[in-house]
Amino acid sequence: MKKMLCSFLVLSVLAGSLWASGKKDSASSGSAAASEPALSGKKVIVADANSTHHLNLYVAYEKGLFTKRGLEVEIQQTSSGVAAVVGGEADIVFNCPTGVITPIAKGQNITIIGQVKIPCTSVLVVPADSPYKTPADLKDLQIAGLSTTCCAVVIIRDALQEQYNTEFELVTLAPAAAIQALEAGQVKGAILEEPFVALALLQKDANGEATYKTLFDGTSDADGDGNNDANLAGVNPPCRTINANTSFVASRESDAKAFIEAIAEADQLILANPVAPDIVDIAAKYVSVDRQAIINSNPKLGFTTQLDTAGLIGYADALVKLGTIDRNPGEALFAPQFKGITW
Repeated sequence: MKKMLCSFLVLSVLAGSLWASGKKDSASSGSAAASEPALSGKKVIVADANSTHHLNLYVAYEKGLFTKRGLEVEIQQTSSGVAAVVGGEADIVFNCPTGVITPIAKGQNITIIGQVKIPCTSVLVVPADSPYKTPADLKDLQIAGLSTTCCAVVIIRDALQEQYNTEFELVTLAPAAAIQALEAGQVKGAILEEPFVALALLQKDANGEATYKTLFDGTSDADGDGNNDANLAGVNPPCRTINANTSFVASRESDAKAFIEAIAEADQLILANPVAPDIVDIAAKYVSVDRQAIINSNPKLGFTTQLDTAGLIGYADALVKLGTIDRNPGEALFAPQFKGITW
């Protein structure tokens, strides 16, 4: 168990400094064969915070799918990717859509150009001996989550309010810290995304029994009636989106579309075998996490560039209810240049 917690701490400490992608290997360097297309001469800067949810970005980069299309992509590590895109310091960011809907609703310089993956894989993780049988049992419990605008937190809280007239108390913690708080009994549960869910479920107690379990995620039976409980997050809720500076899309539309084409090709490579050694190697290169957790979680990451517009607009409705934004932008969330392509 201590070894697992070390993995969480390593990820927490190193998340901002891993593998800045200005460096390229020989497969995608400027010395590649003359048959490769000439680079556009203009970089596409991607502001990124390392995550296995961005595996299609890393695969496209490592497999030379961007250079194949004449793009010179630079991945810059930052925890402020949305702000960097809004401010024009970066062109593209992969991000939780609720963190992008807010600046769009406020008229800022960012738009959604594609989906990263469906569904959202964040679920509620609790100790294996937790007594909670129904969602109503979560009332007033201290539950750890990444932020008030995390997609999973938003939609689970909304479902609890709408369907069960109840709400938990959110304790804002990064995944590694959330697991530590759960271990210490400081919170009763944690809303975690992959691969942190896989890491938690790999933990065993002194008797070799699972330390944690998931609840109300469509795969568990908390009340013991023989049927899986409904997923509080809904059926296949959309997850992260590919978001771009609106000026970048307007002035470099062909580059933006070529970028999405490369990601779509990477999606197919991953979906063909998400646990293929080369795919797992790329994930392990960018994210410092237990390799078995990557293997266990990768098949759950349903990569696609096709936007779930209804689901994303639904997130905006939830943000209006929370008072985070004043209005739902509707289809204005999405770049019109990509209508008929990703939506």
